[in-house]
Formats: sequence, C-alpha cells, structure tokens
Amino acid sequence: MRNWLRSPRLLKLFVGQHILNGLSVALCVMAVAALAAAVFGFAAGQPATLGAIAASISDFPAPWRAKLRLLLTGFGLAVASTTLTLLASPSPAALVVVIGLAAFAAGMITGYGRWALALSAQLLVPLVFVLGLPPLDPGRALQAELLLIGGGLAYIALAIVATRLVGRNDRRMMASEAIREQAAYLRAIARFTDPDIDLSEVYGAAIRQQATLADQLQAARALLLERPRETPERVRLAATIGVLLDSFDAVVAAQSDLPALRDWPAARTLTARIGVALRAAALDLQHLSLELLTSARPRLPPGHAIATDAMRREAARLAAGDELDPEQRAAATATVARLLEARRHIERLEHAITDDAAAAAAIGELDLSAFAPRRNYDPRQLAAEFRPGSPVLRFAVRLTAAMVAGALVAETFGGAAHGNWVLLTIAVIMRASYGWSRQRRDDRIVGTLIGCVLASIGVATLPVGALVLAQGLALALTHGFVRSNYRLASVGASVMALVSLHLVNPAEAAPAIARLADTLVGAAIAHLFSHLWPRWEFVEAPRLATGLLKRIDAFAEVALRRNATAQDYRLARKALIEAIAALSDSAARMGGEPPAAQRGLEELTAMLIAAHGVVAQLSAARLALRAADPAEADSARVEAAAAQRWLAAELAGGGATAGETAIDRAAPFSALKRATRRLTAAAAAYRKAAAAT
Repeated sequence: MRNWLRSPRLLKLFVGQHILNGLSVALCVMAVAALAAAVFGFAAGQPATLGAIAASISDFPAPWRAKLRLLLTGFGLAVASTTLTLLASPSPAALVVVIGLAAFAAGMITGYGRWALALSAQLLVPLVFVLGLPPLDPGRALQAELLLIGGGLAYIALAIVATRLVGRNDRRMMASEAIREQAAYLRAIARFTDPDIDLSEVYGAAIRQQATLADQLQAARALLLERPRETPERVRLAATIGVLLDSFDAVVAAQSDLPALRDWPAARTLTARIGVALRAAALDLQHLSLELLTSARPRLPPGHAIATDAMRREAARLAAGDELDPEQRAAATATVARLLEARRHIERLEHAITDDAAAAAAIGELDLSAFAPRRNYDPRQLAAEFRPGSPVLRFAVRLTAAMVAGALVAETFGGAAHGNWVLLTIAVIMRASYGWSRQRRDDRIVGTLIGCVLASIGVATLPVGALVLAQGLALALTHGFVRSNYRLASVGASVMALVSLHLVNPAEAAPAIARLADTLVGAAIAHLFSHLWPRWEFVEAPRLATGLLKRIDAFAEVALRRNATAQDYRLARKALIEAIAALSDSAARMGGEPPAAQRGLEELTAMLIAAHGVVAQLSAARLALRAADPAEADSARVEAAAAQRWLAAELAGGGATAGETAIDRAAPFSALKRATRRLTAAAAAYRKAAAAT
C-alpha cells in the first residue's frame, strides 16, 4: 500500500464520496453552461448557469428517487426566492422585505433536521446570485428567471441520469467509507493502551469518533438500505452495516475492562499487544475499504492475524500464571475474548462482501426498511417550532435580523445588488449554534482571503474559456468539501462566486479587495447577531441528556433479555448510538460558545464518559449471556432480568438512592451496577451545574 494511502487523514481528504460528488456536480453544471452558451450566447445564457448552480446545492449522494424529490423541493424554493427578488428589485424597501422573508423561511426550514440545511441554503444563495445580475426591465427579468428555471431543471435531469449511471459505484464508495470510519474508531480505542495519554482525553476522542461513525452509518443506511435485496451485490453491501456494528459491539464490550488493564504492571505487555492488535485491525479495515473500490473480490491483507495471535498468546500466559489476581485474570481474559470476537467479525465482513450466502446469513430475517432513515417534508412539523423557546424559531429570527441588517448596510454601499457579497457571507456563516457560526466565520474569512487572491489573478489574466473551467473546478471544490472542510470549501466558493459574478456582469465586477472588505463586514454582522435571542447549549443539553438515559434504559431492556430478537437489539443499539452522538455534538457546540455560556461543560463530558462505561458493560453482559452454558441459561436469564429491573429503577430515580444500598462486588452484574451508579451520579451533577446561575 502506498504511503499516502496508509495515512488516514490523506485518505479521508482525497478518497471518498465528496470527491466524486463534487466532480459530478461540476460536470453537470458545466454541461448546462455549455448548452446555454451554445443556444443563447455566452452572456445571455449566464442565468441558466446560475439556475444549475442553484439546483446543485442540495445534490448529495442519495438513492435517485429520494434525490429527485430533494432536488425538486430545493429548486422550487430557489425559484420562489429568486422570482420575488427580481420582482422587488426596482424598490429598495421591497427588496429588503423579500430578503427578510426569505431569511426567515430559510431559518425555519432547518427545523426538519440537519438534512434540510441544503434546502435552507437554496432559499438564500440563489437570491444573492440574482442580486448580481445587471439592472433588468420586467421583460428581461422574466426572461432571466425563465432561463434560470430552465438551467435548474436541466441540471436536475442530468444529475438524476448521473446518479442512475454511477449508483453502483456510489454504494460501494459509501460502504468503503463506513469501513474506514470503523478503522478510525479502532485507532481511537487503541489509545487506551498508551499509559502516557490521559484517560479522559482518550474517552473524549473515542466518543467523538463514535459520533462520526454514527453519522457515516446513517448516511450509509440511506443509500445501502434502499431496495437492499434487489441484486446480490446490494445484499452484500447492505450486510456490511450489520457486520460492522457487530464488530463495534465487541470492541465496546472490551472497553468495560480495557482502561483498567493499563494500571496493572503485570499486564503491561498484554496491554501493548492489544494496542498493536487494534492498530493492525484498523490497517486491515483500511486496506479492505480500498479493496472494495478496486477489486471485484476484496480481501484482507495476508498475515493480518499475526498481531492478534501475539495478543492471544500473552493472554494465555497470564491466565496460566499467578501474576494477576483471579479478578484481574478474568478481566484480562474477557477483554481479549471480546477483541477476538471483534476480529472474527472483521473476517465475517470480508466474507459478506464477497460471498452471497455469507451476506444473506448476516442479514437473516431482518426487516432492513426499519433501519433506513426517512425524510419528513410535512409542513406541520415546522408548526411545532413557532414557540418562544424553540431554537429553530430563535435561529430564524437571528438570521432574518442579520440578513436585513446586511441588506441595509449594502444599500449604503450603493444598493443591495452591489453588497451581495455581504449577504452571501452572512448566509453561509450564520448557523443555529453559536459555536458553529464562530468556526464558520473564521474559516470563511481565511478561505475568502485565499479565494479572492486566486480569483483576482484569474480574472485579470485568464481568457473566458479558462475562467469557465476555473468556475467548474471551484464548484467541485466547494461542493465536495462543504461538509467536511469548510475552510477549503470557502476557497472554492470565493473563486466560484467571484468568477460567476464577473461572467454575469463583467462591467460591475468588484475588485478582490472590495470582496474581502465585504466578507469582513458580513462576518462582523453575523457575529453580532449570533448573540441576538440565543439558545445556548446548556438549555438544550439537559433534554438530550435525559433522552440518553432513556435510550440506555431501553437498550438495557433488550441487551439483558437473552431471547431478544436481532431486530429489536439492533434497533435499540441504533437509537442509543445516535443519542450518544447527539449529546457528544451538543458538548462540542457548547465548547465553542462564550465561557459564560459553557454551563456544566465539564460535568457533561463526565456524564458522556460514564454513559460510555455503562454501554460497554451492557455490551459485555449481552455477549456473556449469549455465551452462557445452556445448563446455566435459566439462572443467567433470571439474574439478567433482576439486573435490568435494578438498572431501570436506578435510572428513573436519577441516583437519588445511590447512598442507600451498597453494591456487592461478588454479586452478578455488579460491574454494570457500579457503572450505572457512576452514570446517575454524573447525570445529577450535570443537571445541578446546568441549572446554576
């Protein structure tokens, strides 16, 4: 494997759906631009190019039916905002009103969820582009809008054709990325074996990577679980999700004792070999993810079990000796057994990808449609957000105020059409979370600075044909990295927007230094209004924390039930992983807020770590129940049911009875009970800190 392919960061940056998606979007937009130029002439056909760009904003990997609905919905919003903008453009007052209405609608649409952020952008970004058109009389404005609509519809048609043509590759790439994120998770867990790294830091990195893995798996479900049994290859790729999660389960279970091993001097060699085995497994998964893209029959690399065998031998040596006490020997043996189970699932993954029977067996009788995410377009979902405490309504008000302020400032620059860069900066920086807005502000300023320099050089030196090519490449960069590296996306966005505005209206194109000044003004306005009627994370996080406790309770009810169906267990596991990811995201957003608003951040982090410990114990308990001797199955079932009732009462009481009863360390499931006690105590401490004034 080439050295750069062994680098997880470089691999994630240059190999993935985002690269293919960005190139596909750019090619479709350039095709529309070329067609419009051939039919209407280069200058006259520019509105069609803007229409294609407007339609492309929501073009991300998805099954073609779901993509078609999303593209049509988003482009319909773009048409509404651009039509109203062109109608209102003769009147500065009316134009400010339209900008305010579009901004409010864009803010409210985010109430549908993260997937609707693209729809929100389609209300604002095309509006700003239309402001860059030269002054038009009503007849020419209608012609420009019709061209914009035609360009957008042509783009949608091309995008759907492209999706149908490359759908197979999209699915393989999505499965490859999910495997790669699992490899990154193993590398994060391997840091538990390094005694020089602070344990809290290791937990934090592991939880953050788990949240990233959860996001990737959610994206994979949307693509791989659409008609998953239609072809043998679809079955094989759909099976990867379940097998990956089985391996994930075993690794989580190993964490119930893994942190303790590094404190035992006699287990130092074993701990080091566990770290090597985990990193070797991560490299194997990374290799398999690339094989999936380049080979019809992906295989794990030869000799992949060497590190695992070394770990197994050291565990056997400790188990046969007396260097550890009986409890420590049991913990070391169980940890290695769980990691060997995870390794077995990695081997199952190789078979599931290449063998139809293995894939079918991995899926079994699961109803895969229950795991596929569904997008809800019902307007009634947004009606519930029209209340003073709603973070969605508050964001919509902030965004509206910022955009209206930007429009008024733009008027002082000679009209909104001349200050559209200010509005564009506000539109792309403002987010519901202050932390996200601040990060995007910084990335936007740096990216715009670089982009302005590149664009000014290009506009001054390149012929029109080369500028069109630069526009396409910049669009590919923007679309490809907008979700993963906003600073890089901002470079592309700046080049693309400056070149587009120059091509649309060369006589009015502002110099790069003016665009940079506009960026600073827009960033300042966005920063100022991000403090208007805020909804700080310490207000929302307690709700997410309570939801996590409920998910843990529901997961325990299934995990501790020996006869629970695979369907019930996997659905409960999915819900729990998403709940942990949501609370982890909340903690990350809180970390970006002003210090005065970071209420209970340390306690929230401690609660996440404690929750991680409970989940590890539950995963370990489930594996133990499934491996129990049949002769002891009845007693194990009774003990598990009693532990589940205890856990439910403890979680419901919120730790109120923590000091009333001691936990017997020799009793069944005592480790789980102690971990639950730590969680309820951490949750109580967090609630107290969040409520403090």
